[in-house]
Amino acid sequence: MRLLPLRFTTAGRLAARPRTRTALTGVLLATSLVAAACGGSSGGGSSGGTAKADSALLGPAKAATGTPVKIGWIGTGHTQAVDASAEEKSAQAAADYANAHLGGLRGHPIQIVSCEDKSVPADAQACGNTFVREKVAAVAGGSPGQADPWIKIVSPAGIPSVLNLVATQTALTTKNVFLLGNPLGPFGTAAAYAREAKLSPAVVLVIDVPAASGPAKALSPIFFNNAGSKATVIAIPPGTADMTPQIQTAQKDKPALYHITGDPTFCASAIKAIKALGIKATITALDRCVGTDKGASIPGGFEGVKIMGQANQDPTTAEYKLYSAVIDAYGKGLKTVDAYTVSGYQGMLGLIRAVNAVPGTDVTPAAVTTAIKTAPATPYPIGGGATFQCNGKASPVSANICSTTGFVADASKTGTLSNFRTIDATGIYKLGAN
Repeated sequence: MRLLPLRFTTAGRLAARPRTRTALTGVLLATSLVAAACGGSSGGGSSGGTAKADSALLGPAKAATGTPVKIGWIGTGHTQAVDASAEEKSAQAAADYANAHLGGLRGHPIQIVSCEDKSVPADAQACGNTFVREKVAAVAGGSPGQADPWIKIVSPAGIPSVLNLVATQTALTTKNVFLLGNPLGPFGTAAAYAREAKLSPAVVLVIDVPAASGPAKALSPIFFNNAGSKATVIAIPPGTADMTPQIQTAQKDKPALYHITGDPTFCASAIKAIKALGIKATITALDRCVGTDKGASIPGGFEGVKIMGQANQDPTTAEYKLYSAVIDAYGKGLKTVDAYTVSGYQGMLGLIRAVNAVPGTDVTPAAVTTAIKTAPATPYPIGGGATFQCNGKASPVSANICSTTGFVADASKTGTLSNFRTIDATGIYKLGAN
């Protein structure tokens, strides 16, 4: 069995390529999807996140005492389209926690060299130059809006990159880039849920911007087919207030599942149209669909919608309790339920955990790279017990992907999430065979 590499034509369709490597090329998915195409929202959290966290969960003091080590942090920051500034703040909180309780990075105090790409390629390129000039040991990130420009600078310099949710062509194929979360989850987790719930056929409603609709058209049919289901992808322009015509067209196939991928406004319009037509099909959506209005514009809100999440925010889990304690102690007013707070924490702490899982004190870029590659299965931050491992074997799509974990949760009317669980994605991410 061979995996068929993919690329997109200018129209966003799949085009054939020689079967020379088992890598996914041309996929612009998770970062640009959830940060740019779906940007600007605060993800719906669990019922926790507001109470005072238990500082004892931070563990005993173990201060870093060695020479400082510089870690680059790449984020989007605050732009007209999105406010992702919480990512950097939560990454700093994770580093402060590590410096005080985990011995920093292999005993060295972590100093963050932060840079914002502002979703502008030139700014991202400048960040790459900054990281090289500052001689950082690694670059970490949550879901930056522009990844390729700086990766193309730091990778040739021998600096590893550890990102939470990014899946551009460059991120998937460049040497020494490690993707901790599951960047294909926006579509694969929904397919896995369809298999579990025996829902077929499915309709994927995706916001029609290239970063989202191209991958959706290319990947959703494959992933749902692997799930024993069939998916039709309908791309709808952003700003479409009434999606009734598109939903009426989709109903000709009598879908059992609608999966929605977009920003909060897009998702609200889609859910309203489905409900207005009296459709009883199951609705799934990304966690970024839950915006600051908490579903106020949707009749009945998010009640009954299954949410595909980037983290297990069940407040009873040990990982979420630790996350809450870290943000409470070091987050300087951050909200634990904000999706960017989650992603920044996951990106920074994931890097720290992977490197610290391998004995040693060397924090040169080469040593950090080796540690990440050889680390055992490591707890994924806010993963509810899920792990990641960057040994190149986690995903059949790309050796750079370290996990295929996906989370499903129930949503209340106001978008509060509960009943988090990890969903079995075995076999979902195969790209094809000959």
